[in-house]
Amino acid sequence: FYLVSGTTDTEETWVKAGRVNDIADNLIAQGKAEPMIIVMPYGYMNNGTPRPFTMAAAEMYSTFSDELTNNVMPFVEDNYRTLNSRDSRAIAGFSRGGGQSMFTAFKNIDKFAWLSSFSAYLIPEVMDKYFPNLVKDANTLQMLWFGVGTSDFLYDYVVKNQQYFDSKGINYEKVEREGSHTWMHARFCLAETLQKLFKK
Repeated sequence: FYLVSGTTDTEETWVKAGRVNDIADNLIAQGKAEPMIIVMPYGYMNNGTPRPFTMAAAEMYSTFSDELTNNVMPFVEDNYRTLNSRDSRAIAGFSRGGGQSMFTAFKNIDKFAWLSSFSAYLIPEVMDKYFPNLVKDANTLQMLWFGVGTSDFLYDYVVKNQQYFDSKGINYEKVEREGSHTWMHARFCLAETLQKLFKK
């Protein structure tokens, strides 16, 4: 499970603020989540962090996607006891990391079957340009899941992303709840996602 942090965060933030280790361990101990390896890559790219509603953001997402699939994943799969099939890989992220996760999964649909986006979105122009087979590809995912707080400053953008999927007939799950762009909300999304991953 590749878990990506947001803008202003580092690869350590999912532990320090997101409490991923505690949340995952407790859910696994309760039998609510499958045992899994969680990889938290560094999300900053050398070309900066463009605003997510711009086409420039897609260039950064593409750089991240290439770095993850060409360098991080081979390292992980060479050094850890991983199951290296599409159905055994998931990706999710919060804020910037959510955009990176969505782009990476759609660009590498042969590598990921589980996708979650926490308080993040892709604009229609990006999806039209980069993913010509999006409808067919997205509907092969085992899970496409959105979580966003109704007080989040990105809420309207996330809803527009969902409306784009609706117009294309793309299947997804979503959770809307009171909350803003905070780690409290991100932790909620993480807990919800962990209980769904790798279950048929």
